[in-house]
Amino acid sequence: MHQAALRVIPIHETVFIPYRLIQIMMINADNYCLLEEKAKTLGAKSVRLIPAETIVVENRTILKCIFGCNGYGSRVCPPYIPTVDEFKKMLADYDWALLVEWKTENVFSREVSENFVKFSVEPPENEETKKQFFENLKTVMKDRKETIQPGVLEIEKLAWTLGYNTALATFPGMCTWCATEDYSDVKCTRDKGPCRYPTLRRPCLMGLGVRMDKTLEKLGTPLQNFPMDDSAPVPYTLILLD
Repeated sequence: MHQAALRVIPIHETVFIPYRLIQIMMINADNYCLLEEKAKTLGAKSVRLIPAETIVVENRTILKCIFGCNGYGSRVCPPYIPTVDEFKKMLADYDWALLVEWKTENVFSREVSENFVKFSVEPPENEETKKQFFENLKTVMKDRKETIQPGVLEIEKLAWTLGYNTALATFPGMCTWCATEDYSDVKCTRDKGPCRYPTLRRPCLMGLGVRMDKTLEKLGTPLQNFPMDDSAPVPYTLILLD
């Protein structure tokens, strides 16, 4: 495991150390700064180092993948990734994770937010609502393909070069490497053939059983409530560190 070289402070020299600094000191401080700086140059809004044990994982989470998500069956989702029980055991081998919040300009109206999954199957009749929905959908896929997915891979790569040999990035949802040029759809091979980008895919957080809402609550940063109301949903990812 990686540890910063820290001087033991005698009791009479004890000083108040901010919690964020304590977190950084849990891994090499220089390494943390490099990872944080890299993430922000790639489009991250904020980066936090959290204990891996803080991440809440529940078996029932994937019910939302199997029922109600059109990403189910894509190559970063069940059944192509470790089961929740398998992931729980793997997560226990990690000490830390980078929680990365990504920038986005994607503003959802209440109506689109409430009916996002429905509209992906049956577009709204109202032309203005339809336009809003497809703009939101396009921005979600564009953010993932052009910023978030390549970004987490670059952070993972940097972590690996710094000596965190089993660092693993995650995706915030369905993979978009195979999005169409106009971002109107994703042409994942699913069960029709091998993945076109096997070295560039990483597991979807929810598909692994991660409850991001409960994880954020434990960290004192509640996840936004749905439906959205003229606001931007916050995309989060995790990069696991050994």
